[in-house]
Amino acid sequence: MQALYGQLGATVRRLRVERGWSQDVLSDRSGLHRAHIGEIERGETNVTLQTLKTLADTFHVRITDLLKGL
Repeated sequence: MQALYGQLGATVRRLRVERGWSQDVLSDRSGLHRAHIGEIERGETNVTLQTLKTLADTFHVRITDLLKGL
């Protein structure tokens, strides 16, 4: 499971960096705590469906786009 969390985190980080956003900017736009975003990007946490939806909405992508390749 840890590898899956890491792959999801890498996808979140890639989408954030592609947009030129810091973790603070993603936090402001998503309403998620910056520390939680860091945990997600490092693959240290199990992400809920609600958090996946929040991230997908913030990035203007589908949830399935966040999960591609997992």
